[in-house]
Amino acid sequence: MALITKNIFSTKKLTWLFVMLLIASLGIFIKGEANTHNVSLNDMIYHTKSVSRGAQSSFIISDLPIHTYETNDLAYKSALALIEAGAHMVKLEGGASLSSIVTHLKTKDIKVCGHIGYMPQSIKNKNSNEIQCALEKTLGTIIEDAKALEKSGADMLVLSSVPEDVAKRITQEISIPTIGFHSGETCDGEVFILYDLLMNSNTSQDLYLDNTTSSNKNSDTKNLLLEFIKNRS
Repeated sequence: MALITKNIFSTKKLTWLFVMLLIASLGIFIKGEANTHNVSLNDMIYHTKSVSRGAQSSFIISDLPIHTYETNDLAYKSALALIEAGAHMVKLEGGASLSSIVTHLKTKDIKVCGHIGYMPQSIKNKNSNEIQCALEKTLGTIIEDAKALEKSGADMLVLSSVPEDVAKRITQEISIPTIGFHSGETCDGEVFILYDLLMNSNTSQDLYLDNTTSSNKNSDTKNLLLEFIKNRS
């Protein structure tokens, strides 16, 4: 699970809020898998239901797992299942090639969050060379992809591991909110993986917590996270 937060931006209608983003990387953090490929739609439905019961005042975005949105009909069936489980929006990974699917979901009144940059569903092994090659490939068309997703009706866009200058340009050139993950501080919002913030993860906690924060072992966790997120926003 991840948290999205940001200050008020009147032009893009963002406000101070916590958005619960259920991401397919729960396969790694919760199920102990090597990647997100074994996360099923039933997994996402189960976790979406759990979160919706416990966080009734939060806006919930759920990931569409790999192979659940390859056609318009399949994407709608999968997205509808997550909406019925309690999600308010679904997220999918990919650029301009998903335009028709995004448009189809929008005609069915389903809110859509795009995701470009580093896309975990495109990576089988956490090999640094494979990840770097995949990211470089997506960066070649990322501006066009962002604009295509906006044009097709996406309501929000996650920019993952995108260079800050590129993320800034995308944020300035599209009208929908951008949510950054490891993409600098120029996006409209920022996403934090809960397990990293709680320091339960061995993978990337140092990317979020500086020495001052991480050394404060006696602080109340909730207040620590709130203060950290506010200082970053």
